[in-house]
Amino acid sequence: MVGMGLEVQGKSYYNSIRNNFGGLFPHPGMTMQGRYKAIDGDFLIEENATMATALTIDTMTINSTAYRYQLRLANLNNKQGKTKSIKNPMTGGKSQITAPQWGLVFNRDEEGNYCAVVLSCDNSAPYDDITDQRTMQVSLIQRKDGETTQLATTELKKGVSLEDDMNILCVDVDERGVSVSIGKDELKQVLEANVMRPIGPVQVGYLVGAGSRVALERAVLTIDNEKQVTTTTRWTREALDEYFTASIDPVEGYWKYLDRDMQDEWLRLGGRYTLAVVRADDGYDLIYIDGAQVKKSLWQPGMLKGHIVKTIFSGNYDATWIDSTLEPIDKDVQATIENGVILTLNFPVFKSQVRFSKVLDIEE
Repeated sequence: MVGMGLEVQGKSYYNSIRNNFGGLFPHPGMTMQGRYKAIDGDFLIEENATMATALTIDTMTINSTAYRYQLRLANLNNKQGKTKSIKNPMTGGKSQITAPQWGLVFNRDEEGNYCAVVLSCDNSAPYDDITDQRTMQVSLIQRKDGETTQLATTELKKGVSLEDDMNILCVDVDERGVSVSIGKDELKQVLEANVMRPIGPVQVGYLVGAGSRVALERAVLTIDNEKQVTTTTRWTREALDEYFTASIDPVEGYWKYLDRDMQDEWLRLGGRYTLAVVRADDGYDLIYIDGAQVKKSLWQPGMLKGHIVKTIFSGNYDATWIDSTLEPIDKDVQATIENGVILTLNFPVFKSQVRFSKVLDIEE
């Protein structure tokens, strides 16, 4: 077990050939028989010729509740039709590994429990050139007290390297859950789960399954301690229902997604949102209720989704919108309310707008 090291305080921490792969190399575990690790050119290479799954854990620790860990890596033994012979030290016999596993480790606690995104590729009919199809299985697992639980899984046929080329593998983690993204050229969210983040410091790293030979080009850890704090409000659905029952402000209430006019290359909507609009300071807070589709695990009812501020023009507001990744958009954003029932958010910089309609009956 690797001891906990230096706590990460900065925004981003990079591991690559530029810093000799930082806390990932050298590593005490490399004294184990059957494991090989070295820096070769621009890559950190680790091969596992044992029957057990090997973990390389960064010596850095993370105390933040929210972080992103991203790896660019490949399994050099992930070639179609290739098998790896591994000697079983218990029986003395050999096992053939046809779909070696590799992946990303996160939320590893001081007890050695961890979560991981595990990748493997296989063929549906390897001896049939007509019907054969190669796919990648992406599994989200939790290892706790010696037991492994599969939290989510999916199969991919495109958008990723199904052989021994590089893929980017990424997890976005907070105290409520994890979102998993992967891609060869660009990231695409493929899994999410409501896995609890352990209390206290955690670590991240990568996984090398039996028979795998992993090449790591870079690892990037990004930490943001502010996001969850800035989006927290006092509102719950029950408190809003009670508040709106007594409100006489025509703007306050629930507003549901109506439609959008967006240039997807500039801006994409993260969901068909339902919002609560409540008076706050010099304007109104926009409170998230439901409807998130992108980064869904980040959003809970009662979180701040935006704010509008009155201008000298009736029915017109300056606005701030918090996007699906919890980043604020506040450059030249305006809002209008038409006839008391249509709320329009305009994003002229992004050539886009989205409209919401007033829910006139709270029971709807």
